Amino acid sequence: MRADYFQLVSDEIKQLSAIETTMLSYTISQHLLELVKLRVSQINGCAFCVSLHTQQLRLFEETNQRIDLVGVWEEAPCYSERERTAFRWAEALTRLSDGAGVSDDLYESTVREFGDAGVSQLSIAVAMINTWNRLAVPFQTDHRYIESLLKRPATTAQ
Repeated sequence: MRADYFQLVSDEIKQLSAIETTMLSYTISQHLLELVKLRVSQINGCAFCVSLHTQQLRLFEETNQRIDLVGVWEEAPCYSERERTAFRWAEALTRLSDGAGVSDDLYESTVREFGDAGVSQLSIAVAMINTWNRLAVPFQTDHRYIESLLKRPATTAQ
């Protein structure tokens, strides 16, 4: 059993959780943000977060097909252009260490789809899930925490 960082750095976890609460007011739908969080967690190999966001998407009444195909979104016909843009942006930010950076074309297409505020919000969401992944993977977060983190969505609008 590894250290329980939820307990050991509880003040920091509360601060990160407060940012998550702030993200509930974003103009980008929570549904789309959950899809993005799932994709980023897949890239980072975070079993805890993949499980959490998969379950959260089911609470949003997302279809099994769309959940199952997030990992191959580029080939799957079931995602909107808005979702595809969000996935492209999330993948670029998550893979910064690959050295490709964020091209002007990607930046401009993401701003066209989400606006300046929306791309900023999307970037915070991607940064946050990368942060959670970087805690959950090395500490092998106990999956029993998942139930306490699930939230019934206020709306299922996309």
